[in-house]
Amino acid sequence: MLSLFHPSNWSQACVSWIHEIQVAFDPPVPVVPGRGGFLRIMRWRAPGLAGLVLLSFTLHCTRPPASLALAPVGSHGRGSALEGQPYIEEGTASWYGGDGDGFSGRPTANGDTFDPDQFTCAHRTLPLGAFVEVENLDNRKRVVLRVNDRGPFLKNRVLDVSRRGAKELGFQGQGTARVRLRTVDAMGLPVALDPAFDRANPYVVQVASLTNPKNIEALTRELENTFGVVTLQSATTKGGLSVKRVRVGSYTSRQDAEQTAQQLAKILKDRGVEPFITRQR
Repeated sequence: MLSLFHPSNWSQACVSWIHEIQVAFDPPVPVVPGRGGFLRIMRWRAPGLAGLVLLSFTLHCTRPPASLALAPVGSHGRGSALEGQPYIEEGTASWYGGDGDGFSGRPTANGDTFDPDQFTCAHRTLPLGAFVEVENLDNRKRVVLRVNDRGPFLKNRVLDVSRRGAKELGFQGQGTARVRLRTVDAMGLPVALDPAFDRANPYVVQVASLTNPKNIEALTRELENTFGVVTLQSATTKGGLSVKRVRVGSYTSRQDAEQTAQQLAKILKDRGVEPFITRQR
């Protein structure tokens, strides 16, 4: 009997192992493809489904923001805002604080000393101290400004920005620009107006700015007969002329103030007067 470790036994063992390996690793029998199945159907439909998902995503992402869609801008520069939405307005902006206009160093409506190099602006009705993001619609430049003054008191203007504001917005050289403004907080985030402000600082309708005392008295009496309360506010024009701003009413509702402004415009249309809405202070 041969020893377990004899070379001939090794040879037989190797032959046996090779045979077992060949049996263990015989190639699988080919499977004939069927007509389909769940995975085959999904592979066929996947491109179409992906196209629908991409289209839905594109439509969603290109939809205007809710704040702009729900707060349309009124005509003729009149701003608007729904409850809980920022105030938004479009119109023509001008700037003040140039070397020759005499406004630098004067007190503003909130008591500040006007500095043309600060980021400030004047608006007729927004709360003093409020912040607005102003966008130049011609070049898309933006800047955040603080309202510290009243104005502009010219036809078809919605905002007066400081010289620094005009420089940042890129229209210092041309004088005016078409802008869009919206109320924001100090960090530049959109914010709604506080309804309590309308009660604390009511609307008034400014009819005219006059210098002649007789004309001021005559217009005041005429307006009092129809509209009641008439107030006079002292002011100084760009050229340094002292005037009296003749104002009508005291309204906590913007709608009431607009109705009065429309009535005044009809009554005084032959005199070249265009009343506009502002605040008592």
